[in-house]
Amino acid sequence: MNSKPNYKAMSLEELRKYILEHRDDDDAVHEAVLRIQQDGTTVNTDEFIEIVKQRLEIQQ
Repeated sequence: MNSKPNYKAMSLEELRKYILEHRDDDDAVHEAVLRIQQDGTTVNTDEFIEIVKQRLEIQQ
């Protein structure tokens, strides 16, 4: 049985990368959305994934 990683211990950047590699992990997406909402931003899951893709493309 695979255990889930500790999302709270991940930086937001690490969490973003993890989500791109594990798109079906709803718990990871939920944690990321909670963090984004804490910053005062609201997005849906599709918007979040698109933002992550764009930021990773910019970094490359």
